[in-house]
This record gives sequence, C-alpha cells and structure tokens, in this order.
Amino acid sequence: MGFKRKFGLRGKNVIVTGASGGLGRELTLRLIRRYDCRVLGAARNEARLLSVKDELGALSDRFEYVVLDVSQRESMTQLAEYANSGKFDADVLINNAGMLPRFAKFGMYSDEEIGRCLSLDQNSVIWAAKEFIPIFEKKGAGSIINVASADALCPLAGTSVYSAAKSAVRAFSEALREEYRGKIYIPSVCPGFIRTDIMKGQGRKVSPLIKFFSMPSKKAAKILLRRANSGRSRIVFGIDAHFMSFSYKTAPVLSQRFFRYLFKASGLEMFKDIN
Repeated sequence: MGFKRKFGLRGKNVIVTGASGGLGRELTLRLIRRYDCRVLGAARNEARLLSVKDELGALSDRFEYVVLDVSQRESMTQLAEYANSGKFDADVLINNAGMLPRFAKFGMYSDEEIGRCLSLDQNSVIWAAKEFIPIFEKKGAGSIINVASADALCPLAGTSVYSAAKSAVRAFSEALREEYRGKIYIPSVCPGFIRTDIMKGQGRKVSPLIKFFSMPSKKAAKILLRRANSGRSRIVFGIDAHFMSFSYKTAPVLSQRFFRYLFKASGLEMFKDIN
C-alpha cells in the first residue's frame, strides 16, 4: 500500500489542536477546502471556533469542535474518548497548539510561566501520543503530526524553556517515528517565525523586523500540509529556520552568539530582557 493511500491527508478525518487561530485555523480551512477532509478542532475559545465554522460557509458541515485546554492531561483523554466513541473516527492528529513565552533570561520566568509553557508545548504532545497511538494501532494506520519549532534546531538565548519544550517534541517525534515506522506516520515540523497569535505571549509590541521575516500563516499551512501529505519525516520551512539549522550544525556556539548579538544590536523592546 502506497504512502498516500495509507497515510495521506486527502479525505481523512483530522483533529487539529489550537484550531481557533493562526496556523491551526489555516490548517483547518485548507484541510477542508483543498484536501476534502473533515476536521475536529480543539481550542479554548468557543467564539473563535464558531468563527471558523462561519468562514467555511457551505462547507461548515465538515467542521466540528470541542472546547478544551490541551495543556491539561484530562483534556487529551477527553479528546481521545470523543474520537474513539464513534462521534469522530480520527485518522490524523495535528498537535499544533502552543505558546511562546516572552523573550527573557531563564531566571526571570515565574514558576507559572515555566509550567504553562512545558504543559502546552511539550506535555500535551506526549499525552496526545499516549492516548492516540493505541487508537491508530487498532485501526492499522494513523498520523500524528507534531509542530515543534526552528528553536528545536538552534536554541536561542531568551527562549530557554520554549527551546527545551520544542526540542523535546522533535526528539520525541523522531523516536516514535522509528518505533511505529510503517504503522503510524509521525513527522516533526520545525517552522521558522510564523505570523500567528503565539507572539501575544511576548506581552509587548512585536518587532516590525520579526513581522517582516515571519511567514504568513496561510503559506505555512500550505507548505506543512503538502510536505506531510508526501511523507516527509522532518518538515523544516522558512528561510530563518533553514539558516538556524545550518548555522547550528556547522558552528553551534558561534551561531548562538551571533543570534544573541543580533537581538542585542536591534535595540528592540521585545529583546530587552536578554541583554
């Protein structure tokens, strides 16, 4: 059986976490409009989930949602039970929900900030795998697409907890990929900056420079889904992501110093706490 027939996206039932905004919203819209999928969106904000349904218009019957916080362990159990109850026979899970804490030195983070980031960016992916791998094994096929970050390829000063969480997601995905090769498709996705609501975690004005180099969510969704549909094991996209990956492989210490110097030299408010 070919990859696209067994693990491809077209016509599948897909769960998308963080579906109410940013990349998750664009993934949802594209999966329904271009890949003829049914999508179950999971997010905390019901009003925004309803707006996704409204935007789909005549295709709105292909979208349903559940309101929950995937950073909570019990929410993943709830999501799996919903999928396993016959209400939504899931073929694919896209772990997209995440947050980027403010750029700061590690000692400046509160326990709450650390806990929230690890729960959402790392633990939710682990608990999702714990719940959905048995479901997909029973079906004989399934896909778990985990969205990490370019920070998993080159940890940046000011993003210590986020880098740790996303590096864990990448490593976890790649270990699972080998454990379930041929049975469940489990790629890691490492994009560069994307124009999404994740930057709201900065709590301050986002740099126009960051906005300039960030990829639009719609374009990011298009690339991610196209490469996942073709079976890529590691999906890296964005000029910044490729540069971060290359520089860290060739000169890990110097690359980190270069990026920190770049942040410092920018004089931008969002980087003031790492100088």
